[in-house]
Amino acid sequence: MGNGKRKTGDRDGIASSSCGKTKPSIADLEQEEMEDPDQADLGVVGSGDSDEDRAEIDPPVQEVEDLGVIGDESDEGQGRSAYLVACHWDWSDYSEPYAVYKVSVATSSPSRVKVKRKRLHRVTRLATVAGGKTFTSLRSVRNALIIGVGGNPSGTVIFDTKTQKVIQGPILNSTKWCPVLTIVGDKVYAMSKTPSWISDPHFPPWFEVLDLSNAKVVTADSCSRLEGCYWIELPPPPCFPWKLRPIGYTMLLVVVVMSYVVVDTCILVSFNQPWGTYAFDTNSVKWHKVDDERLPFIGRATPHGSLFLGLSKNNGPINAYLINVTTSDKDHAPHLSITVLLVKYMEHEVDAGPCFFSLEDGRFCSFSFSLDSCNMTLHPKKLELFPKEAHVNLRTYQTENPPALEVPEEALLPVKPEVAVCSQWEQAFKISCSSHGFSPFAFTLLSI
Repeated sequence: MGNGKRKTGDRDGIASSSCGKTKPSIADLEQEEMEDPDQADLGVVGSGDSDEDRAEIDPPVQEVEDLGVIGDESDEGQGRSAYLVACHWDWSDYSEPYAVYKVSVATSSPSRVKVKRKRLHRVTRLATVAGGKTFTSLRSVRNALIIGVGGNPSGTVIFDTKTQKVIQGPILNSTKWCPVLTIVGDKVYAMSKTPSWISDPHFPPWFEVLDLSNAKVVTADSCSRLEGCYWIELPPPPCFPWKLRPIGYTMLLVVVVMSYVVVDTCILVSFNQPWGTYAFDTNSVKWHKVDDERLPFIGRATPHGSLFLGLSKNNGPINAYLINVTTSDKDHAPHLSITVLLVKYMEHEVDAGPCFFSLEDGRFCSFSFSLDSCNMTLHPKKLELFPKEAHVNLRTYQTENPPALEVPEEALLPVKPEVAVCSQWEQAFKISCSSHGFSPFAFTLLSI
C-alpha cells in the first residue's frame, strides 16, 4: 500500500475456544403486534403521535448558553445510548419531517421464550428543511448531540439529547443532498457524496467544516438557534479535476465517495475512481495521498475499541480493521497501514447488514427497518395509501474479551488473530404515526 503496508488477516486463524464449531442457526423472531404494557422498561422519553403530545417544547424565555462540545468525547463512566431518526412519509410537505426515538439496547441476551415488539415513543420531532439529510452524533462531557446536515436548501439541525432542545444551525455554502459527514473533535465535516461540475446539488464547494467550539445556543420564543459558527469552505481532494476544458464537460467523470473513516485527526476517503486513498489532515488542513489502493471496506468504518468495523463488500460480512496513520520525520507526509481481521461467530463470518454501530464493552449492533404493509392509512389530501407503522429489528453482538482488542500492530505477527463474537441476541421494536407515516428509505440509528 504505497509507503504503508496492508496485511490481510489469516482466514484459517483459530477463533476463541469458547465458541462452538457448528454454524449458528438464528431463527426468525416470533413477533407479537402489541404494545409492551411496561413502558418503564423501554428506556424511552416522550409519548404519543399527536401534535399536542410533542416533547420538543422549550421554555418561552430567551437564554444564551454555550453548546459545550469541548471535552473528552469518550465521556467515560456513562453508558452510550441509541437513537433512531426516522423520516416521515410526507417529508416534502411537512415542516417537521424527522422524528427521533430513543432505543433501549439490552446489555445481555433477553429471554427467547417469547419475543414481543416493544413500542418506541417519540422523543422529539425535528423542524428542518425537508429531506436529504445525513445524521451523525457528537458526544462530549456536557452534550450528546444528534446532528443532521444537508437537503435543499442544505440546512443544519441539532438535537441536544440532554437538554431536549432542537437547535437550528447555519446553512452550507452549497447544496448537498445526503452528504458524507464526519466528526473530528468539535468540528463537523461535510463532503459532497457525488460532486457535480455543472450545478447544484453538489456544486462547489464540495468540502466544508462547521466549528462548534465557540458556538452559542440562543433561545427565544420557544425556538433555539446556533450562533457564533458558520460553514467554512475547505480544499477538496486534489484528485478531483478542477480546471476542465470545454471538451471535459462532455465527458464528465461520475465520482462517488465509496468509503471513509476518521483515524485520530485524519479523514481517510476513497472513491469509485482508481485514485487510491487520500487523507485530510484536520490539523494542517491539507490533503495527502496515502495509498494507491482504495480502503478495503465499503461505506463508513465505525470505531470499536482500538479497531474499526466495516463492510468487506456491498452487503458482505463485517470485518475488523486496525488502521494506523503515521508521519515520518523525513517528509512529514502521513503513511497508511491497515491490518484486516475477520469477525467470526462460531467459526463463521458475521453478516450483519449495512446498518450497524458500535457500543461500549465490546458490543456492536446491526438493525433493519421495514414498513408494515398491513397497517395502511389513506392520506386525506393526496388520497394515497401510506404505512403508518414501521418495524425495527435490532441484533446485538458481544465480542469476546474487549481489552484484548487493544493489541499493538507488532503483536499481530506472525499470528493474526480474529475478533470472536461469543454471543448475540435480538430485540424487536415498532414505531407508529397515523398522521404522517414513514418513508422506507430515510432512517438512521445512532450511538451517542
